[in-house]
Amino acid sequence: MVIFVVWLPRYPGDNREKAVTATRNVSDSRAHHFWDAEAMLSKRYGRILGLPEGKQFAWDTYMVFDADATWIDTPPTPANWMHQMGGALGRSHPRWLDPDRFKGSLIELLKEPDRNQP
Repeated sequence: MVIFVVWLPRYPGDNREKAVTATRNVSDSRAHHFWDAEAMLSKRYGRILGLPEGKQFAWDTYMVFDADATWIDTPPTPANWMHQMGGALGRSHPRWLDPDRFKGSLIELLKEPDRNQP
């Protein structure tokens, strides 16, 4: 398993230096950290995840991909995702992050015999 963490400017004052400091929050040795100064990946995933018009900026999202996901011109659609975008989608949104539910869905994904491991 590989973990990719993409840091981006979401609030005034967010910058690469703060992102580097924040990497301590995800200290897992499998984690690879990236700074996306233009928030391009976030904007692309806003469309891929089907976020509402005018709110197509994916941040505080947690995604899992199949092992055969191909990262080329268009980023792949995640096998599962949840979020903490309270202002954009709200806590009542069905994909609001519930750690236990997210973990359960990952376990089920790993059990599927015809699926590649994420």
